[in-house]
Amino acid sequence: MVSEYTQLTQKVTDYDLAATLSSGQAFCWDLTGPNEWRGWIAGNPVSVVRGSDCFRLTGRKLTRDVAARYFQWDTDLAALIKTFPQDEPMRQALAYCPGLRLLRQDPWETTANFICSAMKQIVQIKQINRALRQRFGKEVEPGQWSFPDWRTLAAASEADLRECKLGFRAKHLFHAAWQLTAGEVSLEAVESLPTPEARKELMKLRGVGEKVASCILLFAYGRQDVFPVDVWVRRAIHQLYFPKRRTFTEKQARIFVAKYFGPYGGYAQQYLFHWIRTVGALPPSPRLRG
Repeated sequence: MVSEYTQLTQKVTDYDLAATLSSGQAFCWDLTGPNEWRGWIAGNPVSVVRGSDCFRLTGRKLTRDVAARYFQWDTDLAALIKTFPQDEPMRQALAYCPGLRLLRQDPWETTANFICSAMKQIVQIKQINRALRQRFGKEVEPGQWSFPDWRTLAAASEADLRECKLGFRAKHLFHAAWQLTAGEVSLEAVESLPTPEARKELMKLRGVGEKVASCILLFAYGRQDVFPVDVWVRRAIHQLYFPKRRTFTEKQARIFVAKYFGPYGGYAQQYLFHWIRTVGALPPSPRLRG
C-alpha cells in the first residue's frame, strides 16, 4: 500500500515559525517537541520541524503547493516590512519577533474560530477548536480529528455546541453554519469580491461583526491591508500613538490605521499584537483576540 503521508523539505529564511503559529491567527497547532509543531492544513494532520535553514514537513496528502500557500514562505518579507511606519512601537515589535508571517488558512475554520473568539484568550480558543474536532470532526487517523464542516454543525444543536465550551457563542456558530448550509452566504464568493463587499458578505453571518470579518479577510483571504480593530486594539492604538488624548473611539482608530499603516497594515498589526500580548507593553486586558 502506498503511504498517504508525504515528507517535504523546504529552505526558508527570515521565518519565525513559533511566533507565527502562536500569534493568535491559527488555533490548531501545538508545540510537541524541540522546534516541532503539529497541526492541520487543508483538513489533514501535519507536523513541521524548524531546522536551522529549512522546514521539514510530514503530512497526510500534503503537497508543496498546499504547504506553500498555507505557510506563505515565498512572501518577500523584507520588501513588505519597508512599507511599515518607522515609529518606536513598530520598531520594537519588529525587533521582538523578526520573521513573523501571516498564514493563509481555510476560510470556514477561520470563520468558526473567530466567531468563537469573543472574550476568549488564545488558549481557550484552541480548546474550543479541539473540542469541536473531537465531538463533530472526522477521525482521519487514530486520535486525529479534522475540523467539522458547516453542514455537520448545522445538523447539530445549540446544546451540542455548548458542550464544547462555547457558551453564548454556540448560538452564533450554529446559526452561521445554518446560513452557509442554506446558501445565504458564500465563503467561496468572498474570494473574488472587493474588500468592502467581501466584508459586508461575511457580516451577514451571525456572530460576525466588523472586527471578526476583518480577521477572516486577513487570515483566510490574504487581504493584507486589513487591520482588525476591536476594543482592545483601539486601546492599544490610543496608548501607543495618542497617549495625550482623553478619548479615542474605535471609529477614530479604524480611520487612523487605514491611513497610517499602509498597504500591509494587517501584517503590521500582527507584529504589534504579538509584541504587546507577549511582552505586556500595555496593562492587562481580557480582550486578547476576540
